[in-house]
Amino acid sequence: MSRTSLRQVVPVVQTTVFDAYIGGLAPSGRRGIISLLNRSASILKRGSGADNYPWEQLNYAAVAKVRAALLDDGYAVSSVNMALSALRGVAQTAFNLNCMDAETLARIRSVKRVSGDIQRKGRALEKSEIRALIQAAKQHPQLVRRCRDTAIVLTLCGTGLRAGELVKLEHRDYDNGILTVRQGKGRKYREIHVADAVAKAIRAWLKVGADEADSALFNRIQRNGKVASQPLTTTGLTGILAELQQTSGIARFTPHDMRRTFITRLLEQGVDINTVRQLAGHSDISTTTRYDCRGESMKISASKRIRCF
Repeated sequence: MSRTSLRQVVPVVQTTVFDAYIGGLAPSGRRGIISLLNRSASILKRGSGADNYPWEQLNYAAVAKVRAALLDDGYAVSSVNMALSALRGVAQTAFNLNCMDAETLARIRSVKRVSGDIQRKGRALEKSEIRALIQAAKQHPQLVRRCRDTAIVLTLCGTGLRAGELVKLEHRDYDNGILTVRQGKGRKYREIHVADAVAKAIRAWLKVGADEADSALFNRIQRNGKVASQPLTTTGLTGILAELQQTSGIARFTPHDMRRTFITRLLEQGVDINTVRQLAGHSDISTTTRYDCRGESMKISASKRIRCF
């Protein structure tokens, strides 16, 4: 076969606008964005999905249509604005790939964000609930499970790690009371000096768990009590916390509520919000404020303490 005929047979694979945009996002943030883009595609063209919609044809009218449809569907303000941000990102990618002109991109960017209060989700756990979870973890008949699950609970509420960050931790990421997050959201790197109780729990777990520098900090545990070499997954982590919740009898919560608990406790203790932002790994303080779950009693107490004269 000649070179000419060979070139005719082999297809030319081109990167789509969608693939290029999603490929540039951190893995931890792709799922939510893809879901919103799928919904946006279905609004614009019945039966379409994010992976097959012609995003290079996006324009002002299309983005405005998605905005209105999402609001009519009852989407939260934050979700609508996230969808708009994703559509702007797709449009920017199309422009970078020479699939969209500058004027169309500028018009898409001019679609206004939705204003209004962002509905708070989740909750912060009470101190009594954290103690109940720790007590439930310590009731397990297997020593390795007791040590690992106690360390998980204390690490989550004592460091504010995201579930995805915790399961990616390796043994080398903990050293003498310092946790190093190498794969944070947005590929951010940060170090966290943990409290004594957290350090003690991690050390207790490491004595019975894996002790190799390149191994996961938190591993799966087999039914027979043997520590597996595979790292814990976010699904596995959610299952562990759900089991502890049922055993302790406290109200339901999500792994992310442990992060809300961490941020709320720091704010309750008077830590300035910019320091809290850094500890939480947030880029914007406005994001940190959405994790503040302090109740009305804190506001009442603060207003009663004020001295204006």
